[in-house]
Amino acid sequence: MSGHSLTIPPPHRMPGHTDALAARTPPHAPMRRPRDAARLVPAMALLALGACSSFIPAGGPRLVDVQAGARTQSGNPGPIERPTLGYTLITLDPGNVASLAAEPSRRRFSDLSSNAGATDVRIGIGDIIGTTIFEAQRGGLFIPTEPGARPGNFVQLPAQQVNREGTITVPFGGTVRAIGLTPSQLERAIAERISDRALEPQVIVTIQERRSNAVSVTGDVTNSVRFGIDPGGERLLSAIARAGGPRFPAHETMVTLQRGPVSERTLLADVLFDPRQNVQLRQGDSVIITREPRHFLALGAVGQSASITQLNRRFPFEDRQLSLADAVARAGGLQDDRANPEAVFLFRYERAETLRRMGLEPPADAPVEVPTVYRADFTNPTTLFLTQRFPMRNNDLIFVSNSPFTDYQKFIAIILPFTQAGAQARAIGG
Repeated sequence: MSGHSLTIPPPHRMPGHTDALAARTPPHAPMRRPRDAARLVPAMALLALGACSSFIPAGGPRLVDVQAGARTQSGNPGPIERPTLGYTLITLDPGNVASLAAEPSRRRFSDLSSNAGATDVRIGIGDIIGTTIFEAQRGGLFIPTEPGARPGNFVQLPAQQVNREGTITVPFGGTVRAIGLTPSQLERAIAERISDRALEPQVIVTIQERRSNAVSVTGDVTNSVRFGIDPGGERLLSAIARAGGPRFPAHETMVTLQRGPVSERTLLADVLFDPRQNVQLRQGDSVIITREPRHFLALGAVGQSASITQLNRRFPFEDRQLSLADAVARAGGLQDDRANPEAVFLFRYERAETLRRMGLEPPADAPVEVPTVYRADFTNPTTLFLTQRFPMRNNDLIFVSNSPFTDYQKFIAIILPFTQAGAQARAIGG
């Protein structure tokens, strides 16, 4: 039988009839049994998976792709085979997670702002000043014209506004510079100016209306306000309360403090949580309240991948702080039939000094913020504890890679129609 095809007449045919399949078979090519062809399908699939992985559909990079593209790595390194953005791959361990958890995840008001005490209220251009001058004895400059009209020897000057030159006018004293002085300093200046004519003058100065260097609170508040700081000082939260409070939850509200050329910002929830961030305000400060919800993205083989409504892979924080475990749970967890639990990745731009604190030395040409990929192995029970302490940041991207078996299933789904078509063709031809 070697070199010739074996023809077996079908049961319903007469032995003398010729099989159509044998008639089309080359004279020296043996015919493969169907079970032999069936054995070849898994082998072909495995070979194709290794040689043509880019041919199989996927929702993003696989584990080997992420490892191969890293410039520097910590944990399980992979080969560098192609030019990339130069990101760093870090496998979660107790050391690097503790370093990240101890680092503030958001910008805070500087020590200069948070440690500043209440400042004296200074007089500025446009302020309305009230002045009262007392004399210690009778017969001075300010004797009442009518005897018994009022007790005491004093005069209350009409309220006047500090002019562009920063001065006010005092009878018998002339022009007195007021800008930049506190009320008590201006009192001493006026008393000294009229001391050679008045009898032991004593002066009381009040700021009746403050129009210079007032504090303003605006943005997403109930009512924008502008007011002068009280002599006792004004803190950030009390200023926001003057404006009726924020219009949105504290975990979605950013507070920007503008002081001269410097602008700093932090989350309102952090100000409520940390009393040191409830800073003292100064004249001329501007407080701007804005709504800035924080989000993270979850792609790949996460639980929320099928819905009767439109899918949204952009998830809000909805809290002051969020851990990686919280984020994965909010995204629906990992898909049992698709996910590779060893290949859960988080993509973010990490500060170079943060990487140095974790024991990594970024390249000399690395930018201030280094593209960084954190890898979590969910098959390791320790990793599940670490993810509860790993802090999420705004715009973080979580990607869960497909398991190799999923790619195998996809390849089988691709080649199966061709094998079925071939079998049908043979059946029709037979």
